[in-house]
Parts: sequence; structure tokens; C-alpha cells
Amino acid sequence: MAIRILFRLALACLIGMTLVLPAAAQQVWVVLAEEGGVHAEAAAVLQANLEGLTVTTGVGPTVLSDKGEPPALIVTVGAAAFEETLNWLSGKRGSWERVPVLATLLPQAAYDRQVLRQASGGAARRVLSAAVLDQPLGRQMALLKRALPERRRIGVLVGPQTRPQLPALGREAAARGLRVAAAPEVTLPEELYPALKATLEASDVLLALPEPTVYHAATLQNILLTTYRARVPLVAFSSAYVKAGAVLAVYSTPAQVARRAAEMVKSWQAGRGLPPPQMPREFAVAANAKVAASLGMMLDDAAAIAEDLRRQEGTP
Repeated sequence: MAIRILFRLALACLIGMTLVLPAAAQQVWVVLAEEGGVHAEAAAVLQANLEGLTVTTGVGPTVLSDKGEPPALIVTVGAAAFEETLNWLSGKRGSWERVPVLATLLPQAAYDRQVLRQASGGAARRVLSAAVLDQPLGRQMALLKRALPERRRIGVLVGPQTRPQLPALGREAAARGLRVAAAPEVTLPEELYPALKATLEASDVLLALPEPTVYHAATLQNILLTTYRARVPLVAFSSAYVKAGAVLAVYSTPAQVARRAAEMVKSWQAGRGLPPPQMPREFAVAANAKVAASLGMMLDDAAAIAEDLRRQEGTP
């Protein structure tokens, strides 16, 4: 009887160890670009959706440390956090080289730039993926078709990071009876205005792509003013641009992008590895009815437009 009791106790201890060890192994670091704001919002959503994991969250210097064992996964929030984390990991060897990194709340171009930099620098082959901010091109074309059906000539300004998207953009436009008009690639500041002028002459709506050589704080107001004077509405990629004077935007909130990232973490947690970079599944539409009216346009309610797009995609 005593032997049986001891055996049962030993078995219970072993079972307890099997339950505890995986949890200890599932350490996840969430590295923020900065405290507060959209980064904190995304981190809170991640924390709420990462069940069964031990999560440590903070800005770079407070989380990145080689004291103790490396985490099983690192999730970065913001482009700066992704770059900082990769730079920090570049000097680590051994088991640190096997830690995968999932980036979130950053543009696809920022992710691609760091991946290329890692490859060209001869860094260890690390598993990387991302939940990016960029909207699928088909969704952007569907927005134009649904909200501005009379405007079929889609102007775009591209630079080094968005030029490769033109063939796919053209296919998505053609599938909806639209046509893309693109000016020569903008690589220098002095090339922007001639490219904008040529694009506006060949189009009746300007679709902004997240190209850092074109759209940034120093150029936005001039672009908005020029498009307004040309009576060509600007359709953008963020709600902030709509507040500044763009007519429409389809975008995803930090919480929506974070939920996409959490889905990717669950895939990793289930042993399926990190999926390839993902665009947001959830999204919202913003509209500036005042600017639209001043251009002689009537827009439907933004929520109704978004609902129609979700119905087209078959998403809730």
C-alpha cells in the first residue's frame, strides 16, 4: 500500500512538472517603441489575448536583457522597436539566435527594410514575421469602387518602396473596371511636385500609398492643397490624413492590428510556427464629408461603406 501511495505521489509530481515546464518555456517579451499612446494600446490588446504565456512588456531597454534564459518569442510594437530589437539580438549567440521575432504596428516597407538589412549583413538566419499596418490592395480598390464609383482613373505616387506594388495594383484595379495612372518613381524631394502634377492631370482620384519618400509631415499639407485645387480627392491610408483633409481612408486601428498579431502568436504557440507576414483582417473606414462636399461629392456613411466591404470579403 505504501509503495502504491509513493508511486501515485511521484506520478502526480511528474504530471505537475509537465504542466509547469511548458509554461516556463513559453516566455514572451513584448518590446514597445515608446510608452503610452498607440503602442500601449496595442500592448494591452496583446496581453489580453496571449493566454497561457508569461508575458513581459516594456520599452526596449527595460525588456531587452541577456540575464537569464532567452524568451521563446519576442513581439515588437512599432518600427523603432523592431529595429532596436534586431540590433540588440545581432550581438547574441547560441540559443539567442533561435529566438523568433514577430513585428507589429509597422508598415510592410519598414519590415522589409530590416529583413533585407539582416540578410545583407550576414546575420544569423532568424525566424521573422510581422502583422503589418498596410491594407490589402484589393481592399483599397474595393473602397474606391464602392465609395467613388464615378471616378475610374486612379492616380498613385510611388517611390522605391511602393514601385514594386504597381503590377498587383493594376490587376486589382482592372478587375473592378478601374485604371491606374502612375507617374515616374519619386526618389528625390524635387521630383515630387512634377510627379504629383502629372498624376493629377491623368486621374480623377489620388490613392495614397504608404511611401515615405512621398507622404510625410513635410509634404502632406502641400499635397492636400494641390489635390484640392485640382479638384481631385485624396484617398489615404490613415484616419489622421482624413482629419487633415483627405476624403477617405481605409485603415486598421492599433487594437485591430494587435489582434492579428495575437492570432499569429497562437499559431506559433500551437506548434505551427509563425505564419508569413500578415495584413490586418479587421479594418475601419474614415470619411471627411465636409471636404467631399466642397469638391461637389456626396459620400455615404463611413460605417455603411465599411460594412459593405466586409460583406464583400466575407468577414464579420
